[in-house]
Amino acid sequence: MRNFTVFSVRFPLIFGGLLLLYSGLFAQQFQLNTISTKSSNSPLSPEQCGQKAIELIMEKEMGYFGTPDFFEDWMNQKIQERGAKPELFRTQNERRVIPVVVHIIHNGTSLGSGANIPDSQIFEQIRILNEDFRRLNADAVNTPLEFQPVAGDANIEFVLAKQDPNGLPTTGIVRLQGSKTVYSPDDGVLIGQLSQWNPQEYLNIWVLPLVQPYIGYASFPVSDLPGLNFSPVPAIMDGVTIDYRFFGKGGNASSASLGRTATHEVGHFLGLRHIWGDGGCGVDDFVSDTPLQDASNTSCTANLTRFSCGVSNMVQNYMDYTPDPCMNLFTKGQIERFDVVLANSPRRVTLVNNRATQAPILTDLDLAISRIIEPGEALCAQTIIPKVEVQNAGSTAISSARIEFRVNNQLIESKRFTLNLSTGQSSILSFKEFTAPIGSNSYTFQIIQVNDRSDDVINNNSQSSTPVFQNAVNLPYQFNFNSFPDGWIIVNPDKSFTWEKTSLTIDGQNQPAFFIRHYEYEGPGQLDYIISPQIDLSQYPNAQLVFEVAHGPYNQNGFQDELMIAVGQGCSDEFDLVNPPYVKSGARLETSSATLDEFIPTSSAQFRTELVNLNQFADLGAIRLAFITKNAFGNNIYIKNIRILPQEEFNYDLRVESLVTPNPISSGNHESEIIRIKNTGNLPVSRFLFLRTTNNSSTQTYLASGATIAPGESMNLSLNNSTSEGKNNLKYGISEPNFDQNGDNGEVFEQYNLESTETIEVPFRNRFDATPSISPWSTINPQSDQIAWVIKPKSGVTGDNLAVLESPQNGKSYWLGSPVFNLKSSSQASVFFDLSAGQVSASSTLKVLASANEGETYEEVWTRTGAALSSSSGEFVRNYIDLSSYAGSDSEGTVRLAFVFESNGNNDSPIYLDNIELFLRADPNPVIPDEGRTVVYPNPAREFVNIAFNLPTRENVTIRIISATGAVVQELNYPGTLNQTYTFSTALFRSGLYVIQITGPTQSEIKRVFIN
Repeated sequence: MRNFTVFSVRFPLIFGGLLLLYSGLFAQQFQLNTISTKSSNSPLSPEQCGQKAIELIMEKEMGYFGTPDFFEDWMNQKIQERGAKPELFRTQNERRVIPVVVHIIHNGTSLGSGANIPDSQIFEQIRILNEDFRRLNADAVNTPLEFQPVAGDANIEFVLAKQDPNGLPTTGIVRLQGSKTVYSPDDGVLIGQLSQWNPQEYLNIWVLPLVQPYIGYASFPVSDLPGLNFSPVPAIMDGVTIDYRFFGKGGNASSASLGRTATHEVGHFLGLRHIWGDGGCGVDDFVSDTPLQDASNTSCTANLTRFSCGVSNMVQNYMDYTPDPCMNLFTKGQIERFDVVLANSPRRVTLVNNRATQAPILTDLDLAISRIIEPGEALCAQTIIPKVEVQNAGSTAISSARIEFRVNNQLIESKRFTLNLSTGQSSILSFKEFTAPIGSNSYTFQIIQVNDRSDDVINNNSQSSTPVFQNAVNLPYQFNFNSFPDGWIIVNPDKSFTWEKTSLTIDGQNQPAFFIRHYEYEGPGQLDYIISPQIDLSQYPNAQLVFEVAHGPYNQNGFQDELMIAVGQGCSDEFDLVNPPYVKSGARLETSSATLDEFIPTSSAQFRTELVNLNQFADLGAIRLAFITKNAFGNNIYIKNIRILPQEEFNYDLRVESLVTPNPISSGNHESEIIRIKNTGNLPVSRFLFLRTTNNSSTQTYLASGATIAPGESMNLSLNNSTSEGKNNLKYGISEPNFDQNGDNGEVFEQYNLESTETIEVPFRNRFDATPSISPWSTINPQSDQIAWVIKPKSGVTGDNLAVLESPQNGKSYWLGSPVFNLKSSSQASVFFDLSAGQVSASSTLKVLASANEGETYEEVWTRTGAALSSSSGEFVRNYIDLSSYAGSDSEGTVRLAFVFESNGNNDSPIYLDNIELFLRADPNPVIPDEGRTVVYPNPAREFVNIAFNLPTRENVTIRIISATGAVVQELNYPGTLNQTYTFSTALFRSGLYVIQITGPTQSEIKRVFIN
């Protein structure tokens, strides 16, 4: 049972800032919690040591218990205890020897080449560690005088392990080819799974290629305080990792390396922080005799000194970033932290002077059965070739052995094997082919003689197995709980809690399920298996595993259970745990809210359908699947409705369909970005990762939850606005719908938009003649930022330009947007434009869109498609649009226009626009004078007299109406006259002849009109 008597603080599972995505005002909402913000283009960090990255992993795994504050409280308490009781906690005179195993993880290169460094480089590193920790380093004389009184000898010695985990002699060096070409601190678990010896007995040092800028990192120790009854740091990643170019000296090490990277990282492993505290003068490294320091030091010069925080800095300390030649001391305060850690910290206290530091004492003649290879836990065929692996665990070479193979205690074969095994060597031995009896049987291998006499050690001479018959199943296959085990196997390595059948009441109905009671299972790190019968992928290469899972995590950080699906070939008991097709923990495994109570599902909504596509394993032929849980003493995990299908029938697929807001051209007044997503799979999705990148900013990742989107359904999602004035590049992505791991599901939706607050006076005319630039209009291809509308001269006509879309591409759109026009002063408005187009595809379309809110939303006001868009060769067609609904003080009073060509074919001809003219009248057939002139009509006039203008540019004009007697009847000023028509009522005048005088900067005209 759980019993937290020391800590009552609760730490809910949270992810940071909260944002919302919605599908409608009153619809269900997705909640988005920020998971991470990751820069895609930031320069390399100067950070050389990955310790901060490891601390972040600790905090994520352990919550408050993994924070520096928690550890330092414990450290301070232990130091005070040592001071109060020196007779109990005094440093022993006995040298503290720590066994080291060096794992060389290379890329397949030969010994001595690349990351497969020579032994000499390893020996040099061990020598350097010992000299640095004992203050026997030759450059100790370079420690500045002011720091010499606090420099100390840690009385710690490092030796390459002399015993392996089986008690056999070893060099303490392991070499293997890794699964990657380069590694990062995030690969800590993977690296440990490749090769690790028990971290309670060995200091594991992994030497491999590290990604820049890291050259090393280490796992930090933790406290032994009660109440921490879970794995403090994952044991699989406990140790020190060093880039091979900075390990030791000579060999393949960089010329800059003197082996101090390992000294620095082992300092972390034993409880030291960076000497500047990873902060400024107000941040401490919690060591009293190391001066404050504002930042790391990266220089190394003769008589090196540095001054900050009002003191001389100890840049010669191994825990700075000082280059190797200028490092030379640990302080007595730092050594006191070593003492506390080695006397108290889990997986540190057991390192000192243990058996691995001493050469093993071997019996002369000792042959051990190390494992049964066949039959193991399963039989996949009745005909087998029994195989067993033996190892020489003694000091005498073994030349022969007689071994018996028995079934149900009946002797099947007694065979003498000729061997040539020196100490520690192994061999796999095979017996004659054997037809196994049907049913449950016991298979035993026993060593009878070694070198033709009795073995000196008999307790490792025998092993037995009781395998289960597992024939290949026919697909489709539905697991039947009523006939369990039916070829399925439960493996319980620690003989504690494991997978078991249960009956659940789900939505009022009884349903069978498997579950494992991690709520009560205090066995952090323990693995438990359910193993399937064989699946013949040569017959079903696209088979799919489908099951339902339910898990409500324990509501405290550090208790994140894991579920994995691993694959094993044939009847092998070896499953690939490094690269499983399915592995989930924490939020990815969660299907129900975190709780402090035992999780027992009661609703189908608490289960999620999981998919594992098996096509990637088709080359293996027959396989078995293992459902594996990794215990974190968290909460129960349930699985049910297990099916194996011959084809991939189900899929999760959630995609960004379009960007609703912002539009490609706008003023940027939108408060939110609205993204439309669609479930294009055939399963409902209730969780996914949503990603956004704006321009060159960091990518933001959110966990979306709290709603469900059904197959075929679309939703509008809303995020806070991230755009700015000018051109913006917006990228949105959805990955891992329902945390599916069968594909990247990471297709990125990308769109460009332009934000311009440009306004322009009305009326307006754009003939594109005045400048080669499209400005103050805007143009963009939203999909890929290709060249859109451009200004070109008409053929053979100098200075007479037009706007042209030259090379439209299928599936893309091209926007030409106007500035914002203010129409409040007029109750009417219209726009004319000249259009010319050759042949276009039947569904290619030119639209004119109008926006009353500066581009936040648009509506279509004109459209032509296919043949209706085409015009005779070289001819322009004049088009008219009434914009009166956007004019006047009763409306918004503004309009932004966008000419949008949507290409839906591969052979669209260029599109030409010219003479775009906005009028403050809505007359489809206006009277237009010759350029620079005016027209007065009708003449004679009865009710109204109109004066129409057609000026090259806007200018202020004065109109005087003069009677036949020479009297000025009216004189009016009209600023900004371009193409207006001014109307006068004849009721203001007596009948007769009138002279109209028009004057302006370029105007001087006399017109006559007769009013009846």
